[in-house]
Amino acid sequence: MVYIRTDANNLVATGHIMRCITIAKKIKTFNEEVVFIVKDDDTVKMIGGKFKYYCLPSHEITDIYNEIPFIREIVANDKNAKILLDLYIFDAIYMSLIKSFSKVITFDDIFKEFFPVDMIINYNPHYYIYDYQTRYHNWAGKLLLGESYVPLREMFENACSDENEKVKNIMIICGGGDSNHILHKIEKRICEDELYQNYTFHIIAGFLNSDYDKLVEIAKDKRINIYRNVYDMAAILKKMDIVISAAGTVLFECCKMQVPTIFFCVADNQKDVVKGFGAKDVMIYAGDIRDDEQQIINNIFENIEFLAHNYEIRKKMRKLMGNMIDGKGAERIANAIVTL
Repeated sequence: MVYIRTDANNLVATGHIMRCITIAKKIKTFNEEVVFIVKDDDTVKMIGGKFKYYCLPSHEITDIYNEIPFIREIVANDKNAKILLDLYIFDAIYMSLIKSFSKVITFDDIFKEFFPVDMIINYNPHYYIYDYQTRYHNWAGKLLLGESYVPLREMFENACSDENEKVKNIMIICGGGDSNHILHKIEKRICEDELYQNYTFHIIAGFLNSDYDKLVEIAKDKRINIYRNVYDMAAILKKMDIVISAAGTVLFECCKMQVPTIFFCVADNQKDVVKGFGAKDVMIYAGDIRDDEQQIINNIFENIEFLAHNYEIRKKMRKLMGNMIDGKGAERIANAIVTL
């Protein structure tokens, strides 16, 4: 059996739980049962009855190590337990304690320390900046590195956006919680510049976005559409000519759909993304929103106009995107976990 320990809340991007659900679905196609281990009610809502889950007693857990006895009890009767960990808070000590009673798989796109686990996954295009081979030279585990392991949902496997010479539709998205309220600030700028006169904007508010009502109110009587709890993202991206996004999972979806994209950073773990998507001219990097928020927003809108008036540049970006991701990464990860 495969257990997945993850969470989603206002502090943790929803990308963690989304990719875990995607991988879990593929694991089930290999006739392996999947059980989620979570600590937040919001995570339970996102699982939505799709999988069996255990909810840890958060009132009894003061730090990450306190939860380990509860996890040990959950998997106690499973001699072949495999646990996929997907939160940045889990460190090497935590992983070594989990490994004492289970096989352990984890994502690692920060390369901060040696992880004593059985499998490490980093599907970012900039994985090559980290020297995995030296760090894990005498290690008996398995490395899954590069874009071949991007865990996209099934809807993206054979999907691609429509190519239009004229830019009409622009999507804007910023993770599940958007704790910096970036969507609200960008929407206000759209209205101040009356850009909704030239383009139709599609703003995707995440499941945990606290500004949803404000976004809807500002959008009234304008060519601004607000979405929440979007499931069929491929259907929306198919119609988009440009996307503005934080540097999260959506970048991989945009890449697979071949939608010219402008991205920005909102967290430390996103800083190196520019060395992958940005450095290869696959996408345009607007900057880290935490460094100079107003300037980054200015950069976003300058680049919207740049792309809107440069069809040849957009065509080049689409071609580069089309060569990067095939949409079968989740299946490859699932197969590697099941056969571990």
